[in-house]
Amino acid sequence: MKNRGVKSIDPLSDTLQVDWLVVPAEHCPDENSVARLVQRHFRRPHEPWGANRAYVHEVIVRRTRRRVLLLQYSGLEP
Repeated sequence: MKNRGVKSIDPLSDTLQVDWLVVPAEHCPDENSVARLVQRHFRRPHEPWGANRAYVHEVIVRRTRRRVLLLQYSGLEP
């Protein structure tokens, strides 16, 4: 199973991508360990800026009993 990657959501215009990370639930039992993973593997969120209006959203955390999925959307505004 692949545990990390980047997926281009809109491959034609290449303006939206998702960075994702899957870890076992025992590696991040609380919010502090999730925060450490976010700081280590993801970019800081920011509003659209620059000539191409690039943005980065906050990391979304989804949990199951066995795994934790972390997602971050980023891209260019049209």
